[in-house]
Amino acid sequence: MNASDYFLPQAADETDLSPWSSILPSPVRVLRTNLFGDSFLVGAAGMVHLLDRGGCSTECIAASEREFWQEIEEDREGWQLRALADECRSAGKLLADGQCYAFTTPPVLGGGYAVENVWIAPWREWFSLTADLFRQIEAVPDGAIISLKVVE
Repeated sequence: MNASDYFLPQAADETDLSPWSSILPSPVRVLRTNLFGDSFLVGAAGMVHLLDRGGCSTECIAASEREFWQEIEEDREGWQLRALADECRSAGKLLADGQCYAFTTPPVLGGGYAVENVWIAPWREWFSLTADLFRQIEAVPDGAIISLKVVE
C-alpha cells in the first residue's frame, strides 16, 4: 500500500476547523486527512502541521509541503498510523464511504493506540465529537484530573 491508501476521501478535507482555531496557524489549508481523522494542514508560512483530533493537539511536522510529501511516502514518523490502520483492517474493521477510525477512549483521555480501542464512526460525527471534547478541555492544564459525565 502507498500513502494515498491511508487518507480519507477529499470531502473530509473540507471540514470546519473553527473549533480548533486557538491551536492552529491562521490562515490554514487542509492538505489531506488520515483514516483516523487527523488533518495535515499548511499555515501561511508554508509549514505543515498535524491536527491530532484524538489527542486534541497540533504540532508542526514539516518545514514545507515538499518535505511533508517526501516524508509521508514512507511514513517513518507514523503520522498516518498505518500499522494501526492495517491491524484494524486485519481485524475486519473496514471503512465504508463517510467513515473513519475513531477511538473509544480518545488518547487525550488515556486511551491507547490499539485495535481494541478503535471503532468505526461517521467521520463527521468523530470530527464533531473531538471538537466538542477539545472545547471542554482546552483550558485544562496538562496532567489535571478531570471528571466525565456521560449524558444519554
